[in-house]
Amino acid sequence: MANWSELQYDVLVHVAKRLNLIEDYLNFAAVCKPWRRAATKNNFNSDLPRVPWLMLAEEENNKEEGGEANTCRKFFSLYNGMILKKRIPNARGKRCMESMGWLIAAGKDEGEITLLHPFSGVQIQLPHPNTTKGYNCQLTVDPWTFFHKAVLSASPSKTSDYVLMVIEANNKYLSFWRPGDLRWTRIMKEDNPALHRDVVYFNGKFYAVQWLGHVLVCDVTGAEPMAQKVARLPLDQIGDELYIVESLGSLFVVARHGGLCKSRIPMTPIPNDYEVYDEEVLGSDEQLTFETRYFQSLQIGYCCWKIDGNQRIRGQSYLFRC
Repeated sequence: MANWSELQYDVLVHVAKRLNLIEDYLNFAAVCKPWRRAATKNNFNSDLPRVPWLMLAEEENNKEEGGEANTCRKFFSLYNGMILKKRIPNARGKRCMESMGWLIAAGKDEGEITLLHPFSGVQIQLPHPNTTKGYNCQLTVDPWTFFHKAVLSASPSKTSDYVLMVIEANNKYLSFWRPGDLRWTRIMKEDNPALHRDVVYFNGKFYAVQWLGHVLVCDVTGAEPMAQKVARLPLDQIGDELYIVESLGSLFVVARHGGLCKSRIPMTPIPNDYEVYDEEVLGSDEQLTFETRYFQSLQIGYCCWKIDGNQRIRGQSYLFRC
């Protein structure tokens, strides 16, 4: 029988670079010492498409045996229901947002903020939120919630030429930061006081969607960064929450209905013992449902519009996801 520990190093590297799931990569590294030497960070192909892991909220009374602070955070795999525990000391006691595999971690005491890679431990210090324009006039209830959303234009792991865009000050404004900046730069916008709900980076530009359904495109290249309205959702179709997302090379605005009034959410519990969903289970309306192992599945109504190449809102679809 062949000795797997005697495989050539270049063969092991070739295999390692083809592993898509991080749990498979960790198991690969645990086989033996030669395999572990091939399973380096540089040999993990982060460009492969993969289902994301969800970082779970920090547990209350997060203590280890002996009373010491527990610095582990848990990650849930949407692919197979696996939970991974990872020690991330610099994320303890912080509110974390995510973009490009990096955490934007805000401290709960003073609101200090950093870019943090959860697995390599690399930290990039960001300017404090108090460097945003008019900070003292826009304070939130808790300092760590001053930034509502944060989005990177590129991964700091691959380039130093990137921009971090944030929705800040009770969702009123958009600001951004580049490596080397000492403060946040506010984006000016047309006379439009609506609150921002979401922001995304798409085809070299940042796009934001506002509470009233306006879609903005942001120019961060000029001396006076500006945001201009390029599209608007029908007023009678705006939901309780709006999201702007990219999928398969297209930009979509998704409206969620019923988020603020639970009594109005049309929910249908789905038995967890079903593994195959056919027309007898779902009915003939082509609603999509997915079985989960740890959570009760629900159907919640969404509307979705596509933004075409001419920045126009096109069509309307209804999505039903759990």
